[in-house]
Amino acid sequence: MSEIFKSCQICVLHAKVPGITVNDEGVCSVCEHHKKFQQHEPKIKKYLLEEMENLFKSLKKQKRLYDVMVLFSGGKDSTILLKMAREKYGLNPLAISVIHPLVNDIAAKNMESVANKLNVDLVKIFPDENVYKKVIRHAILKGREYGLGEFFGCDACGFFHHWLPIRYAMKLDIPVILEGSDNSQLGEATFWQSEKIKQDARQGKKPYNKVHDLVIDALGEEYKGSIYDYSEAEVIQGAYPTVISPFSVMDYDYRENFKQIESLGLQSKKFRSIYTNCSATPFFSYFSIKRFDCVSYIRHYATEIRKGYPNLMQRSLNADNTADVLDKGLIEQLMSEYRDTVLYVAENKIKEETITDAEKKKLIGMAPAYIKTFGEDVCDVFLHDLLQINYFADYFSVNLDSVK
Repeated sequence: MSEIFKSCQICVLHAKVPGITVNDEGVCSVCEHHKKFQQHEPKIKKYLLEEMENLFKSLKKQKRLYDVMVLFSGGKDSTILLKMAREKYGLNPLAISVIHPLVNDIAAKNMESVANKLNVDLVKIFPDENVYKKVIRHAILKGREYGLGEFFGCDACGFFHHWLPIRYAMKLDIPVILEGSDNSQLGEATFWQSEKIKQDARQGKKPYNKVHDLVIDALGEEYKGSIYDYSEAEVIQGAYPTVISPFSVMDYDYRENFKQIESLGLQSKKFRSIYTNCSATPFFSYFSIKRFDCVSYIRHYATEIRKGYPNLMQRSLNADNTADVLDKGLIEQLMSEYRDTVLYVAENKIKEETITDAEKKKLIGMAPAYIKTFGEDVCDVFLHDLLQINYFADYFSVNLDSVK
């Protein structure tokens, strides 16, 4: 990381990351908050878990077509979540998948395989490609004006994954939506009660804050009243669902759950994050590196250090499904290698179909810690994703040379 920015002595966050301050003792604002409130976290999680399970019991007594909607990406976490809703809690879930242009083939195939194995109804939503491109491009170019930081790409893309299913849930009178992020990914327990969202809306606060404004501005009047639009009256007066991330309020260790995937007769390897994650992550990280001197997932990596949870290792596991928590020094080295390879590919306009053997050898030589830590299989996928940077620049009509 750059030496000119004040860095946290505990995690890897620094003062150029949006919203982060570092005090005179060298501790960032997130670590300060964690130290202050971590003693209360177990009690909060226990309370919310009981609330969630009581809600599930109540739902089963009601007569609806579906008890809950599960946001289903085709990855391991949403697979385990769907299985848990169906088998552990005995709910009748509707799985819903948003198939936007960045969803890869493996994730898409997983969706159908899991739904069939669990005998769960699956609905797929295909957003208008032009709409998707307009929104993501606007986020790339103007995201900072809407308060989006280094994670802007996932924030904008996540709008489609969350807002569109919410609109469907309201139409179908499904009272609860479940999604598969855990506490390390979210940073806190997530239990957005319907009435709290309605109360916020009455005070002018939108569910996804200024992302709604970004989408509205990106699309213009043509899409007013469409599924992508925001209606305060509809949120307040309609059947807005409660949104819960169950893994953020319960003990959840993904390392123990690949066995459950295999129990369905599915190959657990196809559900590892490296195969189902978005290939555009290096592309989005290019802008975060140039603007904020950090990769898009820096907060997730900081959480690994702060909470002792191997979040970064979700991309790769040993054969026995164990993983070690990476220390601060190694994560800094991994992020530095990631930064250097992203900039090298972007600035030299290297694409998968044009890369030379010499360029490939150089890239591999630039990431020794990455290769040693994650193994060759993961690094092959990472190299493929790196080589999509210039493809996505063309796809979203963005000139990388003009990024400031």
